[in-house]
Amino acid sequence: MTAVGAGLVSCKDLFTNDTSITVSNASVADGTSSSLKDAARRVKKFYGSAISERDIEQDKAYANLISRECSVATTEGAFKWVVIEPSPGQFNFAPADKSINFCAANNIKLRGHTLVWHMARPDWLAYPPKLSDVERHFTAILGRYRNNKTLYSWDIVNEVVADSDKEAEDQNGLRKGVKIEYVRDVFQIAAAIDNTKEFVINDFGCEDAGWKQDKYLNLVKYLKKNDVKLDAVGLQAHMWFSKNYTWNATAFRNFLKQLKGVGVKPIITELDVIIDTPLPNTLAELDTMVADGYKRFLDVCFTEGIDTIITWGLSDKYSWLRHPDYMPKKLAGYKNFIRPLPYDDKLQPKLARKAILESFN
Repeated sequence: MTAVGAGLVSCKDLFTNDTSITVSNASVADGTSSSLKDAARRVKKFYGSAISERDIEQDKAYANLISRECSVATTEGAFKWVVIEPSPGQFNFAPADKSINFCAANNIKLRGHTLVWHMARPDWLAYPPKLSDVERHFTAILGRYRNNKTLYSWDIVNEVVADSDKEAEDQNGLRKGVKIEYVRDVFQIAAAIDNTKEFVINDFGCEDAGWKQDKYLNLVKYLKKNDVKLDAVGLQAHMWFSKNYTWNATAFRNFLKQLKGVGVKPIITELDVIIDTPLPNTLAELDTMVADGYKRFLDVCFTEGIDTIITWGLSDKYSWLRHPDYMPKKLAGYKNFIRPLPYDDKLQPKLARKAILESFN
C-alpha cells in the first residue's frame, strides 16, 4: 500500500530535508480578532487540526492559518508505518521532523499519529504486525522522540475495532487476527520504551449507540483493568448529519460518561461534518447545516468536559473527503457540497468556524 490514509500522500510526496518552517501570525479577515486557539484557551481547552508537511510547505497562507488558529496538531501521514519505516529497519524521520519543527516554531503541541494501523503499512508488514516488529518499530520511534517537548501524545493503536460483528475476530469485536491480549501487549511495549507521553487508542464510528461503541468501551475497560497505560480515548468524530435521520446525542453523552468513569479522558481527534443526502439546494443552506452539526456535537462534548477538539484539517481545500479514494460514493457528483471544515477552499472562514468559536465562548 502507498496510501497514508486521511490526508492522502505517498512516500515520494513527503519531504526528505529537515529544514524548519516559520510562519507569521497574520490576521485573517474572519469578522473577529479572536483565534480559535485563543477562544479555547480562555476556557482551558485546546483546538487544533491535522497537518500535512506538504501542504504547509507549498501553501504559506495555509501554514499561517494553522499557526494562527491551532494550539495542537496531529500529523496526517508522517508517523504512519509506510512512511516512517518503508523497509524493515530503515527509517525515514524527515517528514516527522518537519512536522515537529513547524509546530515548535509556532508554539503548537503535536500528536503522533499513528503507530499501529491496518492501513498505511508497507507490503512486507503483516497485520497485525508481529510483536517483534512492533518492538523494533517502537524502539526506534518512541526512543528518538522520548525527550522531545513538542510531541506530547501518541496514537498507539488506531481503528482496531472491527466495523461489524461479521468482520470481527471473536466476541471481543476486534479486527481479524487481533486478539484483545495483543492490544494490551502493544501498549505495554510502548510503555516500556517511553511512558512519559500521553498514550491514546483511536477509532471511528463510536459517536452513536450500537455494536461498535459497545466493543470500543469494552476494549478500553479491559485495558484499564489490566493496568495498561492508557491516558485518553480518541474519538475521530467524522460526523454525518441529514434531514432524513437524527443523531443520538443522549447515547453519545452517556458513552462519554462511561469512558470518564473508567478513568480515561475522551478527546476528539479527527472532527469534520458532512451533510448526507438529500442535499440542500444552495451552498449557503449546506453551510448552515454543517455549522449546526458542529454546534450540536460540540455542545455535548463541552457539557461532558472534553478539553481537546481537533478537526481533520482546517480548510475544505485539503479535506480527505474530497480525495477520489475517500470521497463518499453517493456524493461523488457533488464535490462542491463536501464542505466539512471551518474554512472553505479559498481559506475564507465559514459558518462552521463561527459555530466552533461560539461553542468555545
